[in-house]
Amino acid sequence: MDRIKHPVFIRQYNSKAIPIINPDSNEKLSTPAALQKPPGKTFPGSLHPAVNVPSPEFSRSSQDDTNTSSSPARSEKPGDEGIKQAFNIYARPFIPESFTIINGLTGHEINSPAIKQINFGEYISRFIGFNFLPPVCPPIKPPLTASFDLVDNVIQTHYEHYFQYHLEAEIRSQKQENETYSLYGHDVTMLLEDLNQRTYSFLVPGLRENCPYVEEDDVIQLRQLHYDHRGRLLGMEHWLNPSPQFSSGNGRLPIPGGRWRGEPAPGWTGKVYNARVLAVERKKMKLVIRLSHPPSLGCDLKFNIQFPITKERYLPMQQVLPIAQEALRLINRSGFGNQHQVNHRSVSVVEDRGQSPEYNPWLHSMLFPAGVDSEVQNKLNTGTFNRPFFDKQLNWEQKKAVESICAQNYGTLPFLISGPPGTGKTKTLIEVALQLLKHVDKASHIIFCAPSDPAADTIVQRIRAYFRQTELLRLNRPTRTFSEVPGSVLPFCYISKNKFDLPPFNEIMACKLIVTTCRDASMLLYSRLTNRDLYAAEYGPRNSIHPYSTQFSKVELHWTALLIDEAAQAMEPEALIPLSIVSPPLKSVQLARTPLFVMAGDEHQLGPRTSLPSSPLKYSLFARLFVRPVYASHPLARGKNGKAPPALTTSMLPIGRPAFANLIRNYRSHPAILAVPSALFYSDTLEPEATNINCLAPWNKWRRKGWPVLFHNNTSEDELEKDGGGWYNLAEVQIACQYAASIVKTGLVNQTEVCIMSPFKAQVQCLRKSIREEKYGSLWDVDVGPTEAFQGLERGVVILCTTRSKQQFVENDKSVDWGIIGLPNKMNVALTRAKFGLVVIGRREILDKDPNWKAFLGFCDPLKVVSQEDEMWENEMQVSPSGDMNGYEFNSQGYQ
Repeated sequence: MDRIKHPVFIRQYNSKAIPIINPDSNEKLSTPAALQKPPGKTFPGSLHPAVNVPSPEFSRSSQDDTNTSSSPARSEKPGDEGIKQAFNIYARPFIPESFTIINGLTGHEINSPAIKQINFGEYISRFIGFNFLPPVCPPIKPPLTASFDLVDNVIQTHYEHYFQYHLEAEIRSQKQENETYSLYGHDVTMLLEDLNQRTYSFLVPGLRENCPYVEEDDVIQLRQLHYDHRGRLLGMEHWLNPSPQFSSGNGRLPIPGGRWRGEPAPGWTGKVYNARVLAVERKKMKLVIRLSHPPSLGCDLKFNIQFPITKERYLPMQQVLPIAQEALRLINRSGFGNQHQVNHRSVSVVEDRGQSPEYNPWLHSMLFPAGVDSEVQNKLNTGTFNRPFFDKQLNWEQKKAVESICAQNYGTLPFLISGPPGTGKTKTLIEVALQLLKHVDKASHIIFCAPSDPAADTIVQRIRAYFRQTELLRLNRPTRTFSEVPGSVLPFCYISKNKFDLPPFNEIMACKLIVTTCRDASMLLYSRLTNRDLYAAEYGPRNSIHPYSTQFSKVELHWTALLIDEAAQAMEPEALIPLSIVSPPLKSVQLARTPLFVMAGDEHQLGPRTSLPSSPLKYSLFARLFVRPVYASHPLARGKNGKAPPALTTSMLPIGRPAFANLIRNYRSHPAILAVPSALFYSDTLEPEATNINCLAPWNKWRRKGWPVLFHNNTSEDELEKDGGGWYNLAEVQIACQYAASIVKTGLVNQTEVCIMSPFKAQVQCLRKSIREEKYGSLWDVDVGPTEAFQGLERGVVILCTTRSKQQFVENDKSVDWGIIGLPNKMNVALTRAKFGLVVIGRREILDKDPNWKAFLGFCDPLKVVSQEDEMWENEMQVSPSGDMNGYEFNSQGYQ
C-alpha cells in the first residue's frame, strides 16, 4: 500500500501537541516552545514514525503511547524541513489501515436479542383493537434534495419533505461521527459466564460527555482480533500489501497480498458480534454488554469496537411527520391555509375567522400561527389577579402568563413564554399545570414534556407534592437506565419485568399529569393513545351502533393541554411528537375545550444538539415561531426595534392579545454578572432580583469592590491534541485551577459551588486531571465540564476557559461548532450560569475581534476588573475575620 500519504506526527518533548497548520496559507505556525531536544535527553521512539504495526494495546484511549504510523523509519529530527505535509486539524485521528479496514469487512453476524422492548400491537389489542382506529400514514422516502426555506407558501405543502431530508442528513452525519468513536485493539473484560451468553465490560473514552451517546439495549459491534507472537495483527501487513511477493514453489510466480486475491483478512476471526448494552456507567466511562454465542475463552479479548447509530431514536420523528403533513394538506385544501397566508401580518387588529372549515385547523394554527388566530383585546388589563396561586412567590409577569393561559383568551395559537436564564420558566409552567388541573373546568389530563431526561425529572421533583402516585406518571422508555432516575422520581414511574414500561390502559387513562421527554412521548403515539385515536376508539363504535343518530354533544378530548419546558432545545420534529398526541381529530367536531399548547424557552441559549453543525434542525419550533409576525411584530414584543417593550396604553387598542409572556426578573445572578447578557441578548430588559449573591465578595482577587467579575488576559498558546481530542491550553489550565483553589481556600463557598468550563473537550480533560492534583488541594468536587453540559444548571462561581489563542482557526471553529468565539448562544449560556462569581480567562486580541466579546471587554475595562498573568498571584490571599479586604468593610449591601 502507499505509505507516503499517511500523515506523520511530530511533537514537542513531553507534549501531546501536533504541528499547527494555517488552514488558509498551509504554513506551519510557530509554537511557544521550540521543537529541540533537551540537553542530555533523547526523544522517545514513539515520537518517530515506526516500521512496525501498533501493539495490541492500541486504542483511542492509549494512542499517545503507541506507534501510530506504518511509514518507514525516518532520520529527520522533529523540526526538520523534510516533513512538510499540511495536516487537517479538523480531520479524525489517524488509525493504521490494518485496524480500520477490518471494520469495513463483512463477516458472520452473531446477534444478541433485545430484551427491553414494548409490544405496542399487543398493548393496543388489549384495550380497543385496530378496527376503529384511523390508518397510519407511512413516511415518505427521504428526498434527495430540499432546496427551499421554511416559509409558509412552500413548507405547508412540503413540510414532511423538508424535515425528512434534513433528518436523513443528520442520521448520515451522526453515523460518521459515531465512526470516530470506534475503539481499536481494545481490551474487554469478562464479568459473568452463562450457558449461551457472557457479560463483558470495557472503558469508553468520552462516554461521560455522551460521545458516543449510548443507552441500555443499544447494539455495539465487536470484531475480535488475532495477534502474532510479536503482538502485531496477524499477517495484516502482508495481506494489505499490493506489491508482488515471490513464492517458494516452482517458477517463483509473483503473488500479491491476500486482500488482492480475495482471501479473508487473517487479523480477525471473521465474526461480527452484535452485542447489547446491559448497563451504562457514564461517570466511570464504562459499558457493560452481553454477548450471545461469545468467543472461546482461549482467545485474547481484544476487539475493534464500533457504535452503530440507533435509528430507532430518529424513527418517531420520521413517523410523526406524515401525520402533520396530512393535517396541513387537508386544511390547505379547505382554503383555511390560504386565509392564513393573506392575514399572517395582521397583528394589531385581528380579522374574524369566518365559517368553520370542514377540517379542524388546530394543528395548522400551532405550526403556522398568524394574526387571524388571535383574539382582539379592546380594554386594558385590570392589573389584579383573583386566582389563588399555589406558588406564593410568583412575580407579576409570571402571574400574568398563568392568568392568560388558563383563561385561554388570546386565541387558538401557541402561547410562548420567553424566559431568559434564572427567570423562572419551569416555575411558571408548573403553576400553569396545577391551575389547569385543579381550577379549570374540563382541563383534566395534561402532557408535560421536556427535551431531556434531567429536565423532565426536575419537573416531577418540583410538582410531585401535589399529586398521588396514581395521578402523576413519569413515563420513561424501556431502555433508560434505572441508576439515572432520581430516587424521588422512581415512585411515579411504571416498572414491569425489570424495565420501564407503559401502565395498563385504565391506569394511564386515570393519570392527570404525564411527564416525559418529547421523544419518549412516542410511546403514547405507538400505543395509539392520541386524542385522534381515542376519539375514534370512543365514537367509532357508537356511530356503528347508532348509524342514523344525530350529532352527539360536545366532544371532550382526553388530552387537554401540552406544556413543553426548555422548548428551544427541542428539534421541531421532536416537539411535533407530543403535539400530534394532543391534536384534535382532523374532522371538525364541536369540542368542549380546545387543547392548549404552551412552550417555555429561551432562543438565545443553546438550541437543539445535532451532529451536523449547519443543520436546520438546530432551529427549534420555539425559535421559528417567535420570529413569526404574530409574535415578533407585536407592539409588546421584547426587543422590538432593539428596545424594551412599552406598557400597554389605551391609544394602542384594539390590539391582538399577546400570545406570549416576557419574563424579566432574574433570580440567579449578581447584577454585575447579569449586565452584559441583558444588554447583548435581551434588549437590556432583565431586572436583578437574586439574593445571597455577596458571599464571595471578600475574595481578594476581585479587582473592584462590589463587582464579582474578572477577566484574566492569558497570552499563552493553545495546542492541538494528537488523538483528535481538540484544542487545549496548559497555561490556561494552571490559571483556572489556581483560581478555583484560591476560591475554595477562603472557605466562603463549597467546592460544589465552583465550576470550570471550556468549549474544547481536550481542555476539559486537562482541567479534570489537574484540579485533582495535590498542589491545587485535590478538588474532586469542583465541577469541570464542557460549556454545553451546563445549560439549564447554575453554579455559585463560574471559571470560563475560552482556550483559543489562534485567530486563524476561529472561523473553522465556528463552522464545526467548536469554541465559544463567534457563537453568541454558547457565550450567553456560559456567562449566565454564575450566581455570585464570574472569572473569564482568554486572549484579549482574539476575543476583541468578536463583537459580543468586545462588548464584554468594554464592560470590564472601565471598571478595571481585568487581571494580567504577571500580577495574578503577587500576594497570598488574606481575608480578615470581619470579612473586610484592603480597608473596605463588607456588609450585606456591598462594600462601604
